Amino acid sequence: MFQDDSIAGSWQSLVQRIETTDALGRWAVEDDRLAGLHDVARDLLPLLAGGADAAHADDILGALVGRAAIDGGGDDDALLLTLHLLSDWVWPLAVQLRDLGTGMVAVIVSELTCQIRTYPWRVRTRAVAASLRWDTRSAVLAEFRPSTPQHRHRAEHVLDPRSPEWEATPLGRVAAAVEDDEDVDLVDLLLWAARAGVDETDIALLVRTEQARADSSLKASDDVVAAEFGLPRRTFFRHRARALDAVRAASRGYLAAVA
Repeated sequence: MFQDDSIAGSWQSLVQRIETTDALGRWAVEDDRLAGLHDVARDLLPLLAGGADAAHADDILGALVGRAAIDGGGDDDALLLTLHLLSDWVWPLAVQLRDLGTGMVAVIVSELTCQIRTYPWRVRTRAVAASLRWDTRSAVLAEFRPSTPQHRHRAEHVLDPRSPEWEATPLGRVAAAVEDDEDVDLVDLLLWAARAGVDETDIALLVRTEQARADSSLKASDDVVAAEFGLPRRTFFRHRARALDAVRAASRGYLAAVA
């Protein structure tokens, strides 16, 4: 949770207000995924803690986002509660993007607020936290690194790692069969990354994820890989994002070494 009250308001005051007004009980009338929840510390937080059932946690977060979204009622306390609950990735993302400018926590929280208010919660019902993180990061990068009519090719283009555009990039093809020199170089890159300190389990997860996504016989391939690695769905997405960031960082040293 945010300890700085200037970011998303006081956590203690929010909890007291939610419990005094039985906000969770009121929201449950609109969304039965919140049924039985009244006390934040006793009822809600244990269901969202590490090691809790990932699918259930995703349902609860989705219900809260639905209450906070404009087309779901636009409840301000639901918004503040969701912001606090997602604080665990706001801080690391601010560190990752610190080169873009100062005060990145405030920038990210502002954008995350917009994403929550406009989130299509009726149709995007899975991986809510991962979706909000990705959409927020993409929007912040687009704001700070826009293209211009004169230099569109210089813009940073943020690709969804689940998209065909991403799979067409060299790193996106990391799981393809090693058939040409370019793919052999990719193997060397991953070995370089391992020697540079990137966690080998994370590299294995990244490769296995791409292999599974390329297998048309698999349904819900991400869930299959998460189960193989013994990870809840939300933790799986965090590990995969960490692996991608680490390999990208290692690639700069690799390219310098082979240039």
